[in-house]
Amino acid sequence: MTTRLKHIYGPVPSRRLGLSLGVDLVPYKTCNFDCIYCQLGRTNRKTIERKRYVPAEEILGNLFEALKHVPKPDFITLAGSGEPVLNSDIGIIIRSIKKQTDCPVAVLTNASLLGDQEVREELLAADVILPSLDAADSATFRAINRPHDALDVEDIIQGMINFRKKFHGAIWLEIFLVEGINTADSPMKSLKLAIDKIRPDKTQLNTAVRPPAESFVKPVGDNTMQRIRCFLGSNCEVIVPSTDIPREKARIISEEALLAVLSRRPCTLADLSKGLHASPNHVLKTIAALQKKGLIRSYFQNRELFYSRVFPD
Repeated sequence: MTTRLKHIYGPVPSRRLGLSLGVDLVPYKTCNFDCIYCQLGRTNRKTIERKRYVPAEEILGNLFEALKHVPKPDFITLAGSGEPVLNSDIGIIIRSIKKQTDCPVAVLTNASLLGDQEVREELLAADVILPSLDAADSATFRAINRPHDALDVEDIIQGMINFRKKFHGAIWLEIFLVEGINTADSPMKSLKLAIDKIRPDKTQLNTAVRPPAESFVKPVGDNTMQRIRCFLGSNCEVIVPSTDIPREKARIISEEALLAVLSRRPCTLADLSKGLHASPNHVLKTIAALQKKGLIRSYFQNRELFYSRVFPD
């Protein structure tokens, strides 16, 4: 991927979406949440303002050029480095992708703006919406998501309920579990009541696999995960690691392509190898070159070695 395609990353392996071609709709860490578990670190631009952070024509130009050069993805995923729904062109972008490709469109969102009818209308053209809801009571919501002061969890839940009534695609609701924050009986009972009203097609449980924003965030153990899965009902599942994706073993990976992925998420060597369709040895050569330049760093988390982009202070 060249620097001209700065709004596109991947395809990367996704535990929920298979081979996902990511599309960034907002500048790095432009969000209305500052989640304690975010793999991108702390939010440095917390806002609820919707505007054309990146114009639709620029994003679509990048996307359609990328599709000429990468393996066909299972999904084109609007997500990336912040809250994509903050981009007021998101409706235009979804409709244009649907008109000009046969790839299904997924939107990863924190659901914070679904209380806005205009936002709900803009998202109706997508195939899959993957909203998050980590808490249904105000105290836990503010502890785990650290939202903009203008946001209220009851409004967010009602927005999802209203969206479900009109949306004909799939809704896969994600709950990110943090040990000691939202795993106790009381916040889980509130969550179950909200989920029963939202009626998602799936409820998916996640926990800290990649390094989080805050060091005190600990992953939930298997026993707790399974207890919560059973409590939430038959359409609840634990997200499991993605299966191997065939790759071209001889492909050389450019520094730009690797940096594009690591700018959005920390990755293991296996993640990079699968997502970039290259052998681990070829990926390691590019990693070594970038480490010499001080552009990426490595560190251990949960006994796995991760690589991430180094950003200037």
